[in-house]
Amino acid sequence: MSMTLWLNIRNGETYESNGEDHSAVFYLQEPLDALADKLNVTPLSAFYDDTDVRYNMDETGEFEDCEEGWSASAANWFPAAAVLSSVSVILDHLQTNPNALTTADGWKQDDVIDELTDFKSELERVAAQSNTVHLCIVM
Repeated sequence: MSMTLWLNIRNGETYESNGEDHSAVFYLQEPLDALADKLNVTPLSAFYDDTDVRYNMDETGEFEDCEEGWSASAANWFPAAAVLSSVSVILDHLQTNPNALTTADGWKQDDVIDELTDFKSELERVAAQSNTVHLCIVM
């Protein structure tokens, strides 16, 4: 089973997703978290939300009343500016320090740079609107 991250953007009781694949960031969570600690920023995994996985794998009945998908209020949301701050610092560091990231499973630092660049672009737009977001774990 393959996992990825999507950037979900909350808009009241609804949300939208950029739907872009960010698998490298997901699978390199541990080295990225270690790098975030080194850089004194909030780790990206602190902004993860597993509501979509829980919804799709629901065996507890948590989402039995959700015929059209899970509601925005079921998830954890974070200020876009906070996520942008971490993404920007980590991205800047990776762009100026080749081989700064321990890679694994075929994922390379360049893959992470591409994905963080996508996150940053979306987050800049969303932060300007003072919306909340999360990095949605999707399978």
